[in-house]
Amino acid sequence: MGAVSSRLRHLTLALALAASPCGPAASGPLTWPAGHGLVDQTGAVLDEARFAGRLRLVYFGYTRCPDLCPTALMTVTQALDDLPPALLARLVPVLVAADPERDGPEVLTRYLDTFHPAIVAVTGPVAVIDGLAAAYATPIRRHDGVVDHPADLFLVGPAGNLLARLPHAIPPDVLAETLRAALSR
Repeated sequence: MGAVSSRLRHLTLALALAASPCGPAASGPLTWPAGHGLVDQTGAVLDEARFAGRLRLVYFGYTRCPDLCPTALMTVTQALDDLPPALLARLVPVLVAADPERDGPEVLTRYLDTFHPAIVAVTGPVAVIDGLAAAYATPIRRHDGVVDHPADLFLVGPAGNLLARLPHAIPPDVLAETLRAALSR
């Protein structure tokens, strides 16, 4: 049984790393615009320079999400806990606020207390957040207090190239293995 499980994990890893981006918007570099009001959970201005030379693991979510977001961020937390510090230093896990009107820096700071300390939250004007989501070919829809957002994780290379779109149900150990493989290249 162990050999089959190991082969299945390697197949999952290979498929995740070979995943192609969806839609034409994801074909170019996925950059974070400077001077457009993006800030992190501390209120510090955020742009592409913050990610220089590092991989990004991007998730679009919101703090009032009842299940998908906390589950995804706990998966990310568990995967990050499995990475050695040298690899973790080469990765920026990012939560992009899909509901930026409600999820300002203070709200995001409190929310992230539950998860891995390396996770950076990003918020800003709705139009800029929606532009980022569109660049990842994943629109965000807001209606009646509910936010429909992508559930998947996005692995983005240092140059802003989408390396993989990882399914939201990826187990933490498989995510950790995927990150190790991508960071060891």
